[in-house]
Amino acid sequence: MSDSAGDDTALLLEGGLTVDERCAPPALRRRFALLAAGATALVACGALARGAGAAEPTQDGAVLLHRVASLVEVGCQVLSETDPCYFSCHWAKTQGIFQHPEWYKGLIPESSLEEFQYALHKAGAPNCTQSKPCNAGPLAKKIEARVQAAAKAAAEQAAQPTPPPGPRAQTFYMYRAQSKASYPLENINTADLAGVFWYLHQEVVVATPRKYSIDRIKRYKVTVKNTWEFWNAHKRQFSAFVAYDAGGCTTPVCKDIYHQYGFVVGCQVQPLSVASYLGRHQTNWQCVAGEDKCRAPIWYSLPGPCPAKGIPNGEIDPDSTNVQVNKYKTPECTQRMPGGLCKAGQEPTGAPDCTYSYEDAGEVLLDELVGIEDYDAFWKTSFTECARKRSEGELPEDTVCRHNKEYDPDTDAGVGTDFWNGKHDKEKCAERMDKARALFKQKYPQFPEHLDEPPCEFDMYYEHEFDWKINHTGSPTPRGGGSGCEASGRQPCRGGDRVALCHPRRRWQACEWGHRHQGDQSP
Repeated sequence: MSDSAGDDTALLLEGGLTVDERCAPPALRRRFALLAAGATALVACGALARGAGAAEPTQDGAVLLHRVASLVEVGCQVLSETDPCYFSCHWAKTQGIFQHPEWYKGLIPESSLEEFQYALHKAGAPNCTQSKPCNAGPLAKKIEARVQAAAKAAAEQAAQPTPPPGPRAQTFYMYRAQSKASYPLENINTADLAGVFWYLHQEVVVATPRKYSIDRIKRYKVTVKNTWEFWNAHKRQFSAFVAYDAGGCTTPVCKDIYHQYGFVVGCQVQPLSVASYLGRHQTNWQCVAGEDKCRAPIWYSLPGPCPAKGIPNGEIDPDSTNVQVNKYKTPECTQRMPGGLCKAGQEPTGAPDCTYSYEDAGEVLLDELVGIEDYDAFWKTSFTECARKRSEGELPEDTVCRHNKEYDPDTDAGVGTDFWNGKHDKEKCAERMDKARALFKQKYPQFPEHLDEPPCEFDMYYEHEFDWKINHTGSPTPRGGGSGCEASGRQPCRGGDRVALCHPRRRWQACEWGHRHQGDQSP
């Protein structure tokens, strides 16, 4: 319905005219306007608009009927949440358009539910053949306008020269499950939204209290452009995922990767056998087209300065909110191995020491996501408070008091909350992710609700590839402009079982790699 129509009908309610709810049941009410889906509704309204005991409508009643009749679109339907077409439209808006955008021409994720209703009704979708939306004309014009705009944009894009192959700058959201501790996005693992929920469900909410005092999901808007050295060898945008723990890389091959290719950002697909969280788009190519595996969760690795030196095992306090992740990184090590984070304000160039940049894009607390008012009371005192009330007669004697728990993997359910119920239920997993997106949008409207994640298309490391001659074709000069060995006056040193040479395009030496434990890695 148009805004003017809503305003017109609202005027009818002035002057003490009362409209009974039966004249406009919930499924037909919208913004104080009355929609009548056919003559039956008009007859009901007519009866209610008559004066007491009058055989004909009163003057006010006649005006009401006239105005309502002018707004009627016979045979249309305003969907309620119990209508089969509603479920089809909701699925199309929240999942279908991301999986098969070619099915929904002229629609975007931000399109209204009525626009999806119109499109499904027009296409003859089984649940929606009898569910023509009201105000169909304007909906059709809006959808057609987008179709025309998309065709124009596609034609303009086709007219542009094809960019040459090579590493591309790609901007998307990364997420991290974190406590109130604050530290930079370096020497760390992150995830897409599906990946962070995968981790929360598998590792965090199964513990009471939550593991590592994690109480929020942090979001970052990240731009990645990996090095030409890596592209020249693999023809891929992402390198392999490596694990970080307490500010240090715990994957033994880290030194080889960074020595050979610079500080490249890596990725890894997570198995759906753990939890059924799916991306909206295809996230990897390690699958048969159409399989859920094609939208599996992704984890990322972001290399920072001196990744060889994290917090020693004996000094790690996973529950601390004052984590000094760079405490054990010497200035000498940091100079030789600066990491991939670009300088503030600089976009990634694909240089070995400028492969990614980021900005903080907000956070959502787990309590507000799950619907827990006081987490300490939820898990710590709820049982004793229940027992006290039972003993003092405030609760029936047969009340069963239980210890609250967000999620129990043995029952696949929570106690005191049902938010995490159904770890392998795709619909419930999608609903949890949608709620997080909505919260981010509500709290941070200046950011897009969704940015498409590029696929994790790393293939494999080949036998003896770290002994190959490095191909620097296309590579920009590192931001330091020279060799770290030359700047420090040091000679090439031996790191592990190989010599780290001072190449003119590389400022670092792989001289400080030790062997650390394989601890917990989390996004």
